[in-house]
Amino acid sequence: MTMHSSLLGACFAALVSACTFAPERTVPDPLPEVLSWALPARVPASFTGLTLVENDSGSLEDLDFADGLRVRDVVQNSPAARAGIQRVDLVLEVEGREVFAAEDVDALVAAAPPGSALRFTVLRGDTAFDVSVTPEAGASAAEGDGVAPRFHVDRARTRAAWGDWVGAGTSGAVLVARPDAGSGANPMRRVPVGSVVTALDGAPVASGRGLLRALARYAPGDTVTFALTPPEGAPREVDVRLLSEGRVVTRASVPVLMTYNADLEADRRSFVLLDLYVISLLRYERDGAERRWRVLRFFEWASGVGELGE
Repeated sequence: MTMHSSLLGACFAALVSACTFAPERTVPDPLPEVLSWALPARVPASFTGLTLVENDSGSLEDLDFADGLRVRDVVQNSPAARAGIQRVDLVLEVEGREVFAAEDVDALVAAAPPGSALRFTVLRGDTAFDVSVTPEAGASAAEGDGVAPRFHVDRARTRAAWGDWVGAGTSGAVLVARPDAGSGANPMRRVPVGSVVTALDGAPVASGRGLLRALARYAPGDTVTFALTPPEGAPREVDVRLLSEGRVVTRASVPVLMTYNADLEADRRSFVLLDLYVISLLRYERDGAERRWRVLRFFEWASGVGELGE
């Protein structure tokens, strides 16, 4: 019995020592006063008649993003339809700039002088060609449904929140939130909140969402160069080492002895000791800020972060 207990303990210790844990990747919400000065007033993109979606694999089991944006719909008699763009096409570039997200196209259209023609590089089958699209004044199709996201959160590469920035003839991604300097891994610690990123490793950046998609091409731990303009000071380049925390154990199990599960996206953890299905010696669960403990199924208590109520 003693030998079996020692062997079981050694196996458990080896399993625990093999597990690695990463710090939380939470990103604070941008303060309202930051959004008021960091993000410009939203400029309605002129109407093109295009509904664009990211060119993903369509499979959750093997998710991948290819170049270009898929044309999901084209409004009849719209500028895009008159230019010859069809639902089977992929939009690769606008005015020679590679686009990674529909927000990139909206930003480039909004930054262009009213009434000017834009060159869209389109792929149909195995043939790429250029078409001239002259947007018309009016709200875009994306704005017609009332959905207007103000920023996008990146927990995987920069651990920051990015908004879309459109200026006179230019566009980019604006940093609207990042963790405090002393809160663990913080790739953007040298970049002030409110900085506008216009290029990534020399490639132009058109929107916050486009920046996130461009960063997805890099591996964790890679060093990239941001061309940016801070809220105060001259434009400069900053080298940033992308977040790299290694692999994290999301499930571990020793039959009957223990079970561990983690959902990194939903910020949930659970651990069960002596799991007999009907009853267990100890069960621990964490869901965000709430912690729950249960002993022998009958004794249970929980703790959380208190909130002010009316």
